[in-house]
Amino acid sequence: MVTEYNKAVELTVRARKVQAHLPYWPLLLLATLLLLVVSPWSMAARQADELDTTVQYLIGYVKESNVTFERNSSRYSGMEAAEHINKKYRHFKDDIDTPEKFIELCATGSLMTGKPYFIITGQGQQLPSAEWLNTELSVYRLRNEHGNR
Repeated sequence: MVTEYNKAVELTVRARKVQAHLPYWPLLLLATLLLLVVSPWSMAARQADELDTTVQYLIGYVKESNVTFERNSSRYSGMEAAEHINKKYRHFKDDIDTPEKFIELCATGSLMTGKPYFIITGQGQQLPSAEWLNTELSVYRLRNEHGNR
C-alpha cells in the first residue's frame, strides 16, 4: 500500500511539474510566430534603407562631380544631372531593387530617345555614364565592406 501511495504522489508531482510549464508553451509558440512574421519585414526594411542610402550616395556623387553630362546631345552640370537622375529615381522607385537597377533605369540613357548618357571628364574623355557610375558603385561597396570589418 505504501508503494502505491508513493507512486500516486510521484505521479501527482510529475503532473504538477508538467502543468507548471504548460503556460509557457503558448507564449513560446506566439513569440516564435511573431519572429517568423516580423523578421522578413525587418530585413526588407533594412535592405530598402541600404538601397536608398546607396542610391543617395550615387546621386550625391553625380551632383558633386566635376564632369559634364551629355544627355540627348545636350550638356549639363553635375548638379543638373543629379536633379534629373533623382527625378527619374522617384518615378521608378517601386521598380528598383538594386543599385544596378537604379543605374540602369535612371542614369544610363533616355527612355524616350534611347540615346545613352555620357560623362565628359575635364580632360575631354567621354565615357558611358553607366560605366562611370558602376565603377563608383564598386568603389563605394569596397570602401563600405572594408569599413565594416
